[in-house]
Amino acid sequence: MKGYYSDTERDLPAPSDARARRRAPVGRRLALLAGLGGAFYLALARVQLTPEDQRVQAYADGVAAHGFGPACKWRGGHRIPPHKAEKIYLNVPSNDSCAATSARYAAHAHPAGSGWDMVTAQTVKGDWEKALGLKASWYGEHVFDAGSAESQARVRDSHKATEPYVWIDTYYPVMNTPVFAGVTLFSDPPVHAKLREARVEGDSASELADEVRVFHGLSVSGDVTAQYIYAGYGRKDDFDLLQAKGLDFAGKIAVVKYGGNFRGLKVKAAQEAGAVGCIIFTDPGDDGEMTEWNGHKPYPEGPARVPSSVQRGSVQFLSQYPGDPTTPGRPAYKNATRDAGGNFPSIPSVPMSYEDVIPILNALKGRGMPAGDLGDAFNGGLTHWGVEYWTGPSDVQLRLVNEVNTRVMPVWNTMAFIPGHVTDEVVIMGNHRDAWVLGAADPSSGTTSQHELVRGLGALRARGWRPMRSILLASWDAEEYGLIGSTEWAEDFGDWLQANAVAYLNLDSSASGSNFRGAASPSLALLLRGAAEEVARPDGRSVWAARADGGTWGPASVHADADGDRAEGADADEETVDWTKNEGKGSGIRPLGSGSDYTAFLQRYGVAATDMSFKGGPADAVYHYHSVYDSPAWMRRFGDRAYARHAESARVLGLVLLRLADALILPLNTTQYARDLVYYAERVDALGADVDLRPLGEAIARLRAASEGLDRERGELERRLRRAMRGRWCWGWGCGREVRKILAAIRRVNRKLRDFEKGFLAPEGIRGREWYRHKGTAPGKWLGYGATTFPALTEAITIEKDLERAREEAAALTALISAMAMRLAM
Repeated sequence: MKGYYSDTERDLPAPSDARARRRAPVGRRLALLAGLGGAFYLALARVQLTPEDQRVQAYADGVAAHGFGPACKWRGGHRIPPHKAEKIYLNVPSNDSCAATSARYAAHAHPAGSGWDMVTAQTVKGDWEKALGLKASWYGEHVFDAGSAESQARVRDSHKATEPYVWIDTYYPVMNTPVFAGVTLFSDPPVHAKLREARVEGDSASELADEVRVFHGLSVSGDVTAQYIYAGYGRKDDFDLLQAKGLDFAGKIAVVKYGGNFRGLKVKAAQEAGAVGCIIFTDPGDDGEMTEWNGHKPYPEGPARVPSSVQRGSVQFLSQYPGDPTTPGRPAYKNATRDAGGNFPSIPSVPMSYEDVIPILNALKGRGMPAGDLGDAFNGGLTHWGVEYWTGPSDVQLRLVNEVNTRVMPVWNTMAFIPGHVTDEVVIMGNHRDAWVLGAADPSSGTTSQHELVRGLGALRARGWRPMRSILLASWDAEEYGLIGSTEWAEDFGDWLQANAVAYLNLDSSASGSNFRGAASPSLALLLRGAAEEVARPDGRSVWAARADGGTWGPASVHADADGDRAEGADADEETVDWTKNEGKGSGIRPLGSGSDYTAFLQRYGVAATDMSFKGGPADAVYHYHSVYDSPAWMRRFGDRAYARHAESARVLGLVLLRLADALILPLNTTQYARDLVYYAERVDALGADVDLRPLGEAIARLRAASEGLDRERGELERRLRRAMRGRWCWGWGCGREVRKILAAIRRVNRKLRDFEKGFLAPEGIRGREWYRHKGTAPGKWLGYGATTFPALTEAITIEKDLERAREEAAALTALISAMAMRLAM
């Protein structure tokens, strides 16, 4: 447990046993009288304290309660220092509890806005109340419309709370549900795609496939008949390449593979190329080693893909803006004024299995160009089923029908607040709850790990623990449609976030494979890594050591986005940046792009964030993402047989949360951030553009120097506090002028650390997608999931090819970082 709490927090001496024996029993009576007198003095003094003095007093209360000094064994006996709190917490998450919880949450299909989705929101509410030792509420109790006075008070008046509470906020975004989808190939005879996942013997959950029919969230209705063209992974570069080769997509249907970027951006690229529809299919060539041609049977008999499996999912234009399409930048209240929406397609799309796409691809044989002439990425695993990949256009026509019911739908965020001593410094932890079908891995493994985390916090509370800082827990809804629940909440409380939030910890799926993966703001990277290094696995290794247990994807794999990213607009064969192996220059933790609920917190409001998961490697069983086969049976058989990774995720995340919540000085590492910025600048420089990056490098150097100065100040404040508190009883405002002075200085340091990430925010946002304001990292414009560091600058070079704009962005970035250095040095 070393390295995350200061010597002050860990080692301040407690009163000696000898002195305690001399006091007893007279000493206890005097102590009691002193305590009563101190309480009276404190109550009297608080009336006269300024608001800032009251906040400093909250630090003093936390110092006393956490045993950072020799304060008050007689204060109720609940002295739980941070290292003891961690030990108590780590003993709570269990494999058996995870297995039981997962079975409950993944028992029914619960897509956002459905009846079962509302049931799971209520289930989480009840589970959290029980875990935190609260009185159980009835079904409709503490459920509020977003924007109501009750909902607003739960957050904006949270600083007044003395006990935890749980509630549900209801937002009203525009979403859709499937009505009908059909694809017909007009060959002789015609071929009708099944667009349906098969029932398989050995997994009774597969009978629920029609609970959520095959469709794309936020797709549009349409009925088009046209020739079609195969466009590889459907990335912007793929469409550009094919158009450069003379292929015309105007009036045609694009057929593309999943992988490489967010599915909505595939439809966007097809739309911008002139296509009238888009089919996205799953290619088993991206399934790693666990394939039928390698001798493995399909699930449930073996680890290979079920031929009929389909990946549902949203086709929102995620890199444009997330959340409700009709209320960008503002919350989707029931009575919200709505825009037409600009982050979803205007052409219809459907997802498809590989068994359905085979006849469609076979009909292209001999038409257009052999896909292999365009690069390996255009080929795929269906060659093992006799398919030859050709571009087309086809001779025969294809009919694509997509009918959806688009409307305003309710979604439910379940929330909990645990008040700390310092109420204007809040650590937020969130996981989304909605699933496309059952979602045993996505998201129920994460929901299960979050449940274990709440049980651990409840166990601490039962022993009298109260965190130094407040904790906010969130079970987000409608993440699958486009991060809707978290985005609407953040847009609702953005001003509160910027004034109070110190970090956001995200968990999506915690266990869909065996490779540990972490991503974070650089200021939190070493904190996340340190926790993963300390949590032991059953084989004695750490969680951090499990980064390649399922093998490592090659740099050319579309799965490389799990580990790194490629500069957008760069050559397709450029080596992928593997952030997990960046040990020499960085932390081994990759930067955050998008694709999960940290997005609004980091990219729009400047709250440092983390994300983590166990993901699949090439030697792992195929994970049927967003399919009915993401089921409890698959999890028990192949995903996480003992539910150990569910529990390990809870332990790692809990350590990160406790270290943020209980450390006297926030464990945010701005010096590591400055080191990573050097690496970001090197990546831009490697693009070879005629842009002078020396001023940017000098600004980063100044930031690092200022950060190192702040590190020294932190160390000195800890040493001063230790000296000032040695042998002193610290109770209330009477804890000593010097101690109060030091705590006030520590609070100023914590404000600098809390606000550091906000220094990257530009009010005008990133040009062309102004919702995103973070100039340090953002989802790539044509990636969606993957991060582009220094995004406005990088994309001016690689996508816009605009050197003048690139120079402007370099200057703006230099000004932002220079201002950050000045604020740290003040």
